[in-house]
Amino acid sequence: MNKVKNLLVFLAVVLISVGFISREREVPQAQANPKNVYGKIKIFAAILETIERAYVEQRDAEGLLEDAIKGMTAKLDPHTVYLPANDFKFWNQNFEGFTGIGIGFEVLRGKITVMSVLESSPAQSAGILAGDKILEINGKSATDLSKDMAIAKLNGEVGTKVRLRINRETWRRPRVTEVVRKRILHKSVPYAIMIRPRVGYIRLERFTSTTVKEMDAALERLDEQGMRQLLLDLRGNSGGYLSAAVDVVDRFVAGGHKIVYTKGRLASSYQEFYSTDEKTHNAYPLVVLIDHGSASASEIVAGAIQDLDRGLIVGESSFGKGLVQSQYRFQDGSALLVTTARYYTPSGRPIQRNFFDKSKDEYYREAYDDSSPRNIPEHAAVSYKTLLGRDVYAEGGIQPDVWIENEDNIFSFELRSLFFSEKLPFNVFVEDLTKSALLAAYSEEYFIKNFVVTDELYNAFIAFARQYNSELNPLRLDEDNDKRNIKFLLKRTIAYRRWGHKARFKVNLTRDHQVMQSLRHLQQANSLLTMASSHQ
Repeated sequence: MNKVKNLLVFLAVVLISVGFISREREVPQAQANPKNVYGKIKIFAAILETIERAYVEQRDAEGLLEDAIKGMTAKLDPHTVYLPANDFKFWNQNFEGFTGIGIGFEVLRGKITVMSVLESSPAQSAGILAGDKILEINGKSATDLSKDMAIAKLNGEVGTKVRLRINRETWRRPRVTEVVRKRILHKSVPYAIMIRPRVGYIRLERFTSTTVKEMDAALERLDEQGMRQLLLDLRGNSGGYLSAAVDVVDRFVAGGHKIVYTKGRLASSYQEFYSTDEKTHNAYPLVVLIDHGSASASEIVAGAIQDLDRGLIVGESSFGKGLVQSQYRFQDGSALLVTTARYYTPSGRPIQRNFFDKSKDEYYREAYDDSSPRNIPEHAAVSYKTLLGRDVYAEGGIQPDVWIENEDNIFSFELRSLFFSEKLPFNVFVEDLTKSALLAAYSEEYFIKNFVVTDELYNAFIAFARQYNSELNPLRLDEDNDKRNIKFLLKRTIAYRRWGHKARFKVNLTRDHQVMQSLRHLQQANSLLTMASSHQ
């Protein structure tokens, strides 16, 4: 009974906290007319107490309260959500990072095998290298741990130490090192490369507090390598901080242009964001690549670039999330992400897809449904104009200027079973392969451009895989399609093992249809830039 009372006190504190954090001068209606609201709270308390006391099976009161909160938010839009403490901690890692030592690893033949080491991470400072085997963690054997268990043991509180016993091929015996855990931030810009002579490519995966710093560094580095055209890849970028999106646009747009504005029920929700001259980077042809997974802050960037005729938008329609969430954190570690405004592109268009009379599953599934392409919405008569007078449309996400279908190479069931096998045959085979002299003469760039997985190497892998895991023997691989894909996966895995994530990504790009097709439209982006410059 005391537990229920404590939970109800917590509920009251939550209601007061939301009103306080929002800093509104006007008293919320719920507090201005408390009779009905607090009457319902009393009924709610009575129901909760009755269920805890008399229900046929014992139920956890705290869990019931969380379900009630989730039920309340479920009646709103799909992006207003209550996250319990553990869920919020996991979700927030995308923007505020996690605590660890900064390695990517796989469990190969029962051993934790380091596959990559993050730059400036505790692991790099401790001298850990790709290929190292972690034999013990804090004095206890790490052999045959599951990957999730290994992650739990390697991660911990900021500033704490983890003691590792490591073996390396070139060492006579294993060595022990201590690594101090620290906050590890996910990169916003994991890849910034010259994809062709004079053509730069930047992959932007999320919008966080470090996005602008990473973008500036990437642009400067590519400028030094001779970049004169840029492909900005926002595919799969589900968003993040609005301010980071504004700052990214500011790098490409001359000062004085409206980038985005927000408007909601409260007066304080109306905000306008403008570009500045001092932040603008060099002007060069810009192609922005989007897909159905590009949402929120990504759509702010794509929408502003399109409305201001600063670049060409290519790919597929974006997700269609035009709502702004404010974040309210509570003392127990949980949080409420509540929609407080809509945002609008410079031309004034909303891009939020309709979510009324739809379940959440239907709403999310619709975003990725290409059976009825959303190139031009049904209400296309209500169009908006870019600076140059081009028609753009609202409420269906950002529609690309050039539609490029995603022609992913789909792996067969048999190949998926092989690739995702718990024993990781591709990684184990490549681990043995990298010890041979076959790859010694290759540099990273020469390997990506010229290395070919021969039939001999392919056959050696198939023989190894069947011997390594007897469960793979019944698999019937297609001689043409699967063979081609296996050769690609072998090359990609070799690149990853020898040179890390970036090399693996470069191999991926060689089969990325949307990227390759996007490059064909750089001249069109150049013409758009010329017209927009003369219009200013």
